[in-house]
Amino acid sequence: MNKMMTALAVMTLATSLTACGGAADTDAVVAAETASLAGTWKANLESAEFENANRNYTIADGEYACNHCLPPFSVTANGEWQTVDRPGMDSMKINIVDDNTIETASRLGDKDLGNSTWTVGDDGNSVTITWTNLDGQEVVEGTTNYNRVAAGPDGAHAASGEWEVAELTNQSDAGLVFSYEIDGDTITSTGNSFGYTATLGGEPVKPEGDESGGMIAVEKTGENTYRETYTRDGEVVDVLEMTVEGDTISAVSTDPRDDSVVRWTATRQ
Repeated sequence: MNKMMTALAVMTLATSLTACGGAADTDAVVAAETASLAGTWKANLESAEFENANRNYTIADGEYACNHCLPPFSVTANGEWQTVDRPGMDSMKINIVDDNTIETASRLGDKDLGNSTWTVGDDGNSVTITWTNLDGQEVVEGTTNYNRVAAGPDGAHAASGEWEVAELTNQSDAGLVFSYEIDGDTITSTGNSFGYTATLGGEPVKPEGDESGGMIAVEKTGENTYRETYTRDGEVVDVLEMTVEGDTISAVSTDPRDDSVVRWTATRQ
């Protein structure tokens, strides 16, 4: 989920190329434009596919544990703000509403980052998470549905266990539209809560709006392929491969730490 949120951060700028000769040059420019990442795009929410990306939680005995997180962590679940040591976040609040519902919130310093409500279905085999991302120029809201893969420990809250993504629904456009501008070997990405200016094939840069200590390096790996490599403290935490074919981006985001993969497409606007 977080990888797709990062990959689909809102962007706002596009460029165009101009022909400088006869028909052959024009054809070459058209081909370059349709192979270029430059432009404004909108991700196709229904295209998202997840592999090795299950979520695993335990909510029991007044504690919330994120077992799949890297590294795993736990926090007291009493509805009060608790200090955590997580990239881009320093406190969390977990409120157990009832046997089938919990609420979460996070922040960095005095800045609220977002919140969510988890509702487990009556059969216990599905959970719907409605979430709000406040970390951007525009508020982004959405819903993620999960199906149960494995039960939690005996006596644990119904939201405990292992879950796989079933569907992403109702996400705000602000979390789906993004753009790139390319000028020579300089690539600029701007958006709602994420952006950068980097040199293609150059040194990693700190993304704007990233308070997690992350860095990003960008490469043009082929005529119509690009790679963004995200690192934190020298460790690769995500690799985003993008292939442009006309008005479509096909993207594959991989976290080499656990081999989790998110695949998605976007359409040129």
